[in-house]
Parts: sequence; C-alpha cells; structure tokens
Amino acid sequence: MNVMKTQKLLVALIFLLGCGTCLAKDTCFSCHLVMEGMSLKFTNDIHYSREISCVTCHGGDANETNQNISMNASRGFKVRVTRQGVPQFCGNCHADTNFMGTYDNTLPTDQLSLYTNSVHGKLLAAGRRRSAECVDCHSVHDIRPPDEAESTVSPQHISETCAKCHAATLEAFAPTPHGKKFVDEKQPGCTVCHSAHATAPATDAMLTGSTSTCIPCHKPDSKEAGVGTQIAAYLATLEAAGPDKKDALTRARVAVHSMNLDAVKHAAETPPPDDK
Repeated sequence: MNVMKTQKLLVALIFLLGCGTCLAKDTCFSCHLVMEGMSLKFTNDIHYSREISCVTCHGGDANETNQNISMNASRGFKVRVTRQGVPQFCGNCHADTNFMGTYDNTLPTDQLSLYTNSVHGKLLAAGRRRSAECVDCHSVHDIRPPDEAESTVSPQHISETCAKCHAATLEAFAPTPHGKKFVDEKQPGCTVCHSAHATAPATDAMLTGSTSTCIPCHKPDSKEAGVGTQIAAYLATLEAAGPDKKDALTRARVAVHSMNLDAVKHAAETPPPDDK
C-alpha cells in the first residue's frame, strides 16, 4: 500500500470516528470516503451543507451495506449521466420550484430554461460534446455558492472558469481597463456582458444600439459606446468580405474583448506564425 493511499485511509478513519453517528445511515458516503476520497471532497459542497445526500442525485439505497444491492436499478440507482444529460439531471431539482423552495426560495428556478436556449445549451443538444454544461462551470461534488471566494463561479474565479474553454479571450480581456476594473470591484468578469446561463451567440449587434452590452455601464453618446460602434462596423466589413476573411474575422472577434479598435485590426491582419 503506497503512502498516499495510507494517508487517505487514515484521514477517512478519523473522519468516520468523529462523525460515525451522522454517517452510519449513509453507506454511499462511508464507502466513497475510503474508496475514492470523494466524500471528503463532498463535505465542501453546498448540497452536503443542506443535508442533500448521494442518493438524492444518484439514487440507490444508502441503508444497504452490499454495494451490488445498494447500487442496483431495483433500488433506484441511476446509470452515470452523459454530458448531454447533465443539464436536465441538475434541472430535476433546480427547475423544480417546490423542491427548491424547501431550501432557499430566493434561488431562481428558470436557469435550466435559460441554459437550454443559450448558445452553450443549443450546441450541446446538437451534439457538440465540448460545449459547456453545468459541471464544467460549477464543478462537481465540491460545488460552492457563487458568493464564496472559493467557488469556481465567484467574481474572483469566473473569468478563469470561462477561460478553460476561452483561453485566448481571457488573454485579450485580462489586461484591459475592463478586466482590471472587474477584478478590483469583484465583479463577475465575463458574465457581466455575456450573462451566466443565458449566454447568447456573439454578434456585432452586441456592440451597437440601445440594447448593446455597453449601454448598462456607458451612456449611448459616450466615447466608450462609440468605440463599440466602430469595432462593430469593422467586423461587419470582414463579414461582408466573405470566406476569404473568415479566419481574420475569428481572430478579430477574440480581440474585441480588448475593446480597442487598433488591437482588433491588428489581430485580424496578423495571422499566427504557422499560417504565414
């Protein structure tokens, strides 16, 4: 037995001795405390703090000591969910107003609907397996509420979480006045403009007019709003150029997060070294 496994077993034993009474009726928790250490991870989860146990999500019989029986379909055990099934899996509870009301009636229950109609939800449903779903952003078994600094979706970490898929975007955004201000004021970076669950496809319209993402913070006749309009016009010229400018348009759309017209133009006109 290696040292790491021995340490895990010792920690699990101490945890069991200290909480033997509370764990006695939850064989899922006790077994996974030793097998994978998953239960130790779960003790930091918001669900655990609300006394929501393994069987609430995974089904099965937490009173049965024989895992072949406890993890059997006859006891309600659910087969591991696919990526495409995760939103509905989480939504079984989070979209249920009555269920959520028993824990916190201030939590919105429309997030599954918003996600389903978002760019991420539609791509996932269409078979794009890498499109973000719930656990990609919120983690799994150690989910923390957004107002906790350790949460993957807290203002301190949301941009890093989005960057797991959108690294180049964060690279363009982080050093900008927006990037720095959001960090200083502990605002949730990306979701300020793009929303959290209702993320829409990026379009030029996001930068112009009374409904642009700039207007909630900048007056329509401000210099900042004007920069958005100029960038949108430049993107429109690239789109109008057709397939020949497709790659340039892609690079420009990433550089938009700098909110600097010169930077957007430079990105469009400068292909990666391998493309030269």
